[in-house]
Amino acid sequence: MLPGLVKSYVNKKLNNLPGYTGHVDDIDIHLIRGAYSIHGLELRKTTDKSKHPFLQIADIDLSVQWKAIFKGRLVGEVEMDHPVINIQATVPDPGAEPSKEHWTQTLKDLMPMTINRLQVNNGRFAYLDFSRKPDVDLHIDNMQLTALNLANVEKSGERLPSTVRLTGTSIGGGSLRSDMRVNALKEIPDFNMNMQLTGVNLTSLNNFIKAYGKFDVERGSLTMYSELKLMNGHFDGYIKPFIKNIKVLNWKKDVKKKGGILQAAKEAVIGLFTKAVENHKTKKIATKIPISGNVQDVKTNGWKTFLGVLKNAFIKALNQGIENSLG
Repeated sequence: MLPGLVKSYVNKKLNNLPGYTGHVDDIDIHLIRGAYSIHGLELRKTTDKSKHPFLQIADIDLSVQWKAIFKGRLVGEVEMDHPVINIQATVPDPGAEPSKEHWTQTLKDLMPMTINRLQVNNGRFAYLDFSRKPDVDLHIDNMQLTALNLANVEKSGERLPSTVRLTGTSIGGGSLRSDMRVNALKEIPDFNMNMQLTGVNLTSLNNFIKAYGKFDVERGSLTMYSELKLMNGHFDGYIKPFIKNIKVLNWKKDVKKKGGILQAAKEAVIGLFTKAVENHKTKKIATKIPISGNVQDVKTNGWKTFLGVLKNAFIKALNQGIENSLG
């Protein structure tokens, strides 16, 4: 009976979230260890007609972090298996009012105590844009995330007392690694992050490059470094891509493709500029794209703005990495 009541409560919380509809398949309660498990959580945007839900999590285990009790704190820990987040590009509605309630807060509300440790196993994060031709699907698979001391149980005097480590595998076989220091106790968390993405096969990004850059890549690899800091709602940093052994054009193939000789000529020009600015010892092309912005504007969805800035910086980094600003 108790699991059924909890399931009804959770489903009500998910369906009352403005702009979303959601449900869970089942809930188990483990009284002895002070925990409960959620199975089959799904959250969809009400405006989204895609087959891809915004959020799916196969299993969530929420429990008391017993070792923190010995330090005088009653806090919890969360472990998620196979979470999937699909961010879909949408045409902004200038007349829409930003929601004051965020889906992450609803998930936090499902935990009856402050979360101090978060573990994510085998996650997936995808950026989808079906308004472009061709369709765009960028994703990170095999994501492993460990976040520690989120509630500052250790009573660290540091400004950023929590640590977050993330690893994963990108489209094109790239290796992702990110380390972050965080103050998760603030309404808008402060953080300092560094990230590296290495060994991405550029041809796997061709749909993305064609959609936003309007040319083809036939060979090459991408390595990308980034540092990003968010303090008091203001973020700044950079993305620095290194593109190696790139080949933009194959005449015999590309002249026959849609767009014909004009598109092939455009790609040939890009290829010539690319060849001219390569470092001939390393065969690498590099540039540096600054990132800055603010997530505190009450007239906008701050985190949506943040993701938009990152997306635009990534597009610019790829384009300038390939064209190297054409001088």
